[in-house]
Parts: sequence; structure tokens; C-alpha cells
Amino acid sequence: MHQAHTYLVDALDWDGRIAAVRPVEVDYYTRASVGSRIQELLPEEEAAAGGLQRAYGDVTVVTKATGYRKIKRYSHETLGYGEIDLPELILHTSGYWLIFSETLAETLYDAGILARPNDYGPNWQAVRRQVLARDNQRCRTCGAEAKPGQGLHVHHIRPFRDFHYVPGQNENYRQANQLENLVTLCPSCHRQAEAGQRARSALGGFAYVLRNLAPLYLMCDPGDIEVTAESRSPLTQAPTIVIYERVAAGVGFSQRLFALHDQLLPAALELVAGCRCRDGCPACVGPPGEIGPNTKAVTRQLLKIVMGE
Repeated sequence: MHQAHTYLVDALDWDGRIAAVRPVEVDYYTRASVGSRIQELLPEEEAAAGGLQRAYGDVTVVTKATGYRKIKRYSHETLGYGEIDLPELILHTSGYWLIFSETLAETLYDAGILARPNDYGPNWQAVRRQVLARDNQRCRTCGAEAKPGQGLHVHHIRPFRDFHYVPGQNENYRQANQLENLVTLCPSCHRQAEAGQRARSALGGFAYVLRNLAPLYLMCDPGDIEVTAESRSPLTQAPTIVIYERVAAGVGFSQRLFALHDQLLPAALELVAGCRCRDGCPACVGPPGEIGPNTKAVTRQLLKIVMGE
């Protein structure tokens, strides 16, 4: 849409940055399936305290649109899917990140504040193949097919951890791995789905608080930064929160956050503990409809442990 009018793109010259469009009257709109991932973290300065390693430096962020959905106006039902074959967008910027040490992570796992990485049970590979075959080797969200070097993922609709599977003690993986609880997703759509689940965790709550606080300390617009939280980052192999600047090369926000670290954590705990909401709100760990019922409580516990209280 442009200036309240709908246009259909007939041709796109990506390199020339030219789109050939024509006005149309249709009863649907499209929404792209876009995913981002942190490709590289290169620290310029590091420090550690209380089991939390902090750093700032160069960050490489890769963003890619893999497909789109056609959505009917007003009813918002999905009418169909389409594929997008666009190159990845690579942002070289600056970031500030927090890495949880193995000792701290184990403490949080044992306290039930963070969930351990999942062992999906002995039948996982067989069930995974069944799901991929059922979904015709296509992402159920955007319709994308597997591409060379980029396979499809199988996602648990209800999080696997909710079934409390303990290897050698129960067989709860059987309920978690029922076909109706599994769906095929492309890597981009899977990251979006997992982001929604992470928002229900203490790590997601911590990241949300930092997203609220950082612009106040930096005196910047909230849109100038982006925050990601991964329960097990492929780069650090540990729970990791990254705040990166949304402008190429950065403008110094990350170095400033690194210097403000000892003020940010107490402020985060004060914000969560002092907020008068019961289970979370946009001012602290996130709006109730987007977080779990105990996200505020476990985020507060996490911050207390990190602060050594």
C-alpha cells in the first residue's frame, strides 16, 4: 500500500531498485515472512562479573524475507502463500551483549528460571520425517520449500518443555511429539515462532526490560536499537542477549551501554520489582497477552540471582 492505495508489483529490479507496480482493487493484503539472525559477534572490549560476561563490539545481522501470506481484509484469514526470492540483507553494526556463564546458566536451570536445551526423545527423527512428508516439504506459514544449504525445521506448537520430559524417568516426549503438535517451518518463520516463545521466558523478560531502559539512558528513539534473546546462541553456545544498533557501523550506543552496565542491571531489577502490574505490562517485562503468566516473577528471580541478591 502507498498513500492508502493498493498496488500490485508486476516486476522487481532489485539491483536497480525499481519496482513496476499497478493500482488494483483487491480484498486482501500481503505480509512478508522476515527473519533476522546474529551472524557474528566480534568483541572490542569484554568484562565479566557475577557469572555474566558483557562485551561490546562489531555485530553482523542477517535479515532475509523468504515468503509472504495473502491475508483477507477484516476477517484476517489466510488466503494463500507466495515465495520471495530476494538476497539476504546484511547489516554491519555495533552491539552490546550479555553471555550467561555455564555456572550461572546451571543455577538458573536448577531453579527452574531458564529451560534447559531440549532432548526431544528417541522417536524424534522418525516423527520429524513424518511431519515433513505430511506438509509436502513446505513451510506451513509462508509456503517456502527447502533450499540448498537451508533445510526446513519442525516446530513444536505447544513448547516441548511444557511436557516436562525427563530422560529415563518418563515418556512425556510421546505427547509432545504428537503430529498435531508439530508443524514444518522454514528457518525464518521458525525464528519468528521461537521469538514468540522466548518472550514467555525469564530471558525474554530480561531482554524486554533492557529494551525499555536502554533508550532512556542513551536518550535515543526506541527504534534506533534492536534486542534479541537466545536461550542457546549458536555463536556463544550459551543464553545470550544482544542489543545492536539499527544503523550501519553504529553511532556509539553500544559502547555507552557497556559503560553503563553496572547501572542498567539495578535499574532493571528496580523497574520489575517496582512496577505495580501483577503479571507484566508494556512498561516492564511485556504485555500480558504476549508473555507467560509467571514471566514477571521469573524475570525478577533471574535479575536477583544475576545481581547476587
